[in-house]
Amino acid sequence: MNVLFMGRWDLAGAYLANRFLSEGHTACWITGEDQRALWHPRLRGSIYRGTFGAQQIAPILTSNRIDTVVFLTGALRENAPGAAYESCIPALAALLEALREHRVQTFVYLSSVELGYGGALTPLQADLAAGELYCQAHQSHFGLPLLIARLGYVYAPVPPGDMGYTGALLARMARGEPVICPCSAGDCVDVIHAEDAAAALYDLVRVRAAGRYLVVTGHPVPLAEYFACLGRAAGCEPDVTWQAQRPTLPPGDFDPRPLQLATGWIPTHLFAQDGVDTLGRALAMPASAPSGAPRPVRVPLARLRAWLARHAPLRTLGETLLLFAATSLLLRFGKDVSDLKYVDIRLMFVALTACCYGGEMGVLAVVLASLSYLYSLAASYVDTAYLLYSVDTWLPFVVYAVTGSVLGYIVNRRREDTDALRRRYDLLEEKYRRVEALQTETQDLKNRLQQQLLNTKHSFGDLYRIVLELDAQQPEQLLQRGIGVVQQVLECEKAAVYYVDVPAGCARLLTCSPALEGSAPAVLGLAELERLRLAFRRGGLFVNTGLLADHPDLAAPVWYDGQPYAFVAAYDIAPDKFTTYYQDLFRVVVSLLEKNLLRALSYEKARRSERCVAGTALLKPEAFAEKLALLRGEGGRALCRFTLGRVQPPAGLDAAAVGRALGGMIRKTDYMGQDETGGYAVILTNTPPEQAEELAVRFARAGFHWEVVPS
Repeated sequence: MNVLFMGRWDLAGAYLANRFLSEGHTACWITGEDQRALWHPRLRGSIYRGTFGAQQIAPILTSNRIDTVVFLTGALRENAPGAAYESCIPALAALLEALREHRVQTFVYLSSVELGYGGALTPLQADLAAGELYCQAHQSHFGLPLLIARLGYVYAPVPPGDMGYTGALLARMARGEPVICPCSAGDCVDVIHAEDAAAALYDLVRVRAAGRYLVVTGHPVPLAEYFACLGRAAGCEPDVTWQAQRPTLPPGDFDPRPLQLATGWIPTHLFAQDGVDTLGRALAMPASAPSGAPRPVRVPLARLRAWLARHAPLRTLGETLLLFAATSLLLRFGKDVSDLKYVDIRLMFVALTACCYGGEMGVLAVVLASLSYLYSLAASYVDTAYLLYSVDTWLPFVVYAVTGSVLGYIVNRRREDTDALRRRYDLLEEKYRRVEALQTETQDLKNRLQQQLLNTKHSFGDLYRIVLELDAQQPEQLLQRGIGVVQQVLECEKAAVYYVDVPAGCARLLTCSPALEGSAPAVLGLAELERLRLAFRRGGLFVNTGLLADHPDLAAPVWYDGQPYAFVAAYDIAPDKFTTYYQDLFRVVVSLLEKNLLRALSYEKARRSERCVAGTALLKPEAFAEKLALLRGEGGRALCRFTLGRVQPPAGLDAAAVGRALGGMIRKTDYMGQDETGGYAVILTNTPPEQAEELAVRFARAGFHWEVVPS
């Protein structure tokens, strides 16, 4: 991203600029301040100083390809009440006018949570609120992608003069001066670390958020505790006068959840925990230079030094020549000194130059020393022809050459080794920065995922609630609860459970959601069931990716003794619920349902001898009454539709014979038993009364009389 910051120096803006630049983005700053930099000296960005109108801002936006703009308001947001200030509206108006012709992806306006406090606004806050309204007007009329970030009090380990309102209070307490607070001691404020504020703002810009967000920690502290922390950092007891004229927000209104849901951000610093230590370090820092301080004037020597630093070879050559000039002067004025008679000053010059500047300057020093030696011979009226034919006179030149070349080679070799080590160090430093960036990104991702995990509807607490909800001993009640859980998880209104009747080659409806009552098929034929059974055998889950009619969107089996006992089906689910995440979640819910259903069926099987007539499935009066009450449900909500009928058996049949006879005439999903009068009754599940009348013919053929009991 290419980010433009505009406005006077801002603590939160400075940390945000550092974050953008350290992440590899480019940044520039338009400011009226003469000297200060918004970002760290090691980071690079463009700074435009002065007062700029819309016509001057437009070329800056175009040339830098700005796609994100941050308007800084620290001078208003963090200034003490009653302090002198400069309105932000003229600069904001010029910037917004320039942005009418230059489209950006995000415009960030830094505001304050104090605008939501009770009571009248101060002039500074009124100016800040006017800026919000001005930005919102451009959003409505010109489509400005506006992000308003209302920050709490910002603190950081910086000099108190750079910390806004908190720093001003800290400095006053350090000087032993009293403090006047317009609020009461019980009111709360949210104090956020500048690093956390920058991380939150960076995440909001990165996800292209729009609207108004509170950039707060969500852990407000009472003002009494806030001033106590300032006092401990300043090393004195705070002297605070409470005016109780303007209440702050209730603690619950310092809510960062919209910000956290949008970005996954969580604060890493809490004022109650590390505020005293951070403010103590801030007091020990030297004050920064005032923004209006004059620039230092560069003297000519400093300019020359800066020019030589940019032209190192010329500087080296100049220093070598100066050293040769000093050597020549020493030779000229020291020839009459007896102590220097045994010292070869030219050799010393060659050795010193080669050791300081390496082989190239060493060769130059050899040439200069040789010329100096020749000049001294000529000045002594020695014939130069003598030098050519007398080998003994070559010795000084050889010594100069050997000394300069050997020492120069050694120095060059050491420099090459040093450069190699420096390159290795730079490579390691680059790797370290990459690893550090990767670690930071991983930490941010971990924090974001952790926050999303805590905020998601399907958290561990929700799964634990599902486990408790599916803890039932009655299969009918368990299946009905399972339907409710499936509806909650998939956010659908239609779900059903079918019993798989393998001998009959069909599936019979056990229970369904209210939206399916009357419309869900009571029986699924073999053709429809075969597709489901094939999907169950392959992967254990049927997903209607082909959008087949009369098929559920999702279905999963419930196994019992190696056979599909039933399956859970969901209908009309949203398109985004077909993802692997929701498929796995549906599979987990059905698995929990299967585990509890197997336990419930085993429990009923173990109690069958005491609940049923021996050798039959005919329920005894107590068990039948319990089953009937269970099906009728609580609060008028039946577990499923059913028809209750009384059966009059032929004379001479005992209870066991009646149970065996009725067992061959009803379905496995139906119930039979003895009622409270000692007679016999049958419960036909998912069967309306008009269909139940058709069974009277079947009962009559066996000699039984059937009569429907009104519900």
